[in-house]
Amino acid sequence: MMKFLILFFALLSFQFVKAQLQPGFEKNEVRDLIQLCNSFTYLDLYGSDDEIIPKNYKKVYTSPACGLDNLFQVYEKQGIGIVNFRGSTSKKSSWLENLYASMIPVKGKIKVNGKGFDYQVGKDTSGAVHAGYVLALNFLHEDLLKQIKTLNDKGIYNILITGHSQGGALAQMTRAYFEYLPNSKLSKKNVFKVYAFANPMIGNQKFCDEYSRSFCNPAMSFVILNGEDIVPRMPISYNDSTFWQTQLTNLLLDRDEFSKSNFAAEGLRFLFKDKIQSLAKKMATDINAQLVKELGDIEMPRFKEEINYSQTGNRTMISSTEYPLELKDPSILQNDSLMKIYKQDKEGVFEDKSLYKKSSWGLQHKPYNYYTAILKDYFPEDYHRLDKKFFVLPKL
Repeated sequence: MMKFLILFFALLSFQFVKAQLQPGFEKNEVRDLIQLCNSFTYLDLYGSDDEIIPKNYKKVYTSPACGLDNLFQVYEKQGIGIVNFRGSTSKKSSWLENLYASMIPVKGKIKVNGKGFDYQVGKDTSGAVHAGYVLALNFLHEDLLKQIKTLNDKGIYNILITGHSQGGALAQMTRAYFEYLPNSKLSKKNVFKVYAFANPMIGNQKFCDEYSRSFCNPAMSFVILNGEDIVPRMPISYNDSTFWQTQLTNLLLDRDEFSKSNFAAEGLRFLFKDKIQSLAKKMATDINAQLVKELGDIEMPRFKEEINYSQTGNRTMISSTEYPLELKDPSILQNDSLMKIYKQDKEGVFEDKSLYKKSSWGLQHKPYNYYTAILKDYFPEDYHRLDKKFFVLPKL
């Protein structure tokens, strides 16, 4: 009997340890979560996500779409909860959320139709964040807290937060929001870990520095990026806090990190920062007017006099998607004169890559291509077994 009890408690202890989230980049977590992020695409295209959801993950809740057409899913797996935010949709309100890029303070109040939402996502008063993503939290926060409480009632306090694109931005903003809630609203027993995929930037350098200090050391928040995906470089900003310090230092010290294209682009944005700021302010006014038509009366905190976005820490770069090469002019293969001019390698690929079409930049951003890239980088055997190694737009 004693041996049985020892074995029973040993197994119970093992299950408890398994359910603990540990600091650090865990490739199995990354693979599973990007599969969950693909749920929304699969549901839209095929009506079912059974094929993409990894084993042992049980979907227990899907929120209604609300506010700016945001929603989230909740999963459970072996004592761990997962909150998965949907990315941008084709609805106008969803894109207005992304474009509503004027910056607001890290602490303030939003009112929609007279109902107030007191938010805090940082302590440093010089920090500033994306207005659209905080506004989205206004519509999501009550249901989010209700679902976290439901997980807690089941004894689940270890929770992964994830999302792709706009969903990744909301995952990070939600983590920052959770940090400053009182125990009466959110138990301090909760342990959160964030994996954001392909997300646009959500705050200025001061906010990102504070976010990194709070959640990236120990490493409990990660951003996974494809270098050819332009969305993580959005919104357009002038980066005056990092331009001269980083790019110019890299140039003077002849570091490999120096990029002529980035230097030129950031330099132009810095020179025209007043125009960028003025344009952002005008866009915010126009966007707010459109949102009022869709959602009712909206009162936002006073906008900060800057448009200066930066990326949060713990960034992991993954491979870009390699699409099959397609010649711009296939008739070149029948032209003997041109075939003599253009050299080919042993596989018959032309050395002059300008002869080939470029894949659409938008395709590099697709969640399925992030999934296959993660397999390629971390699970090569699984990648080679894949029949479909890249996403293509479905034919109409």
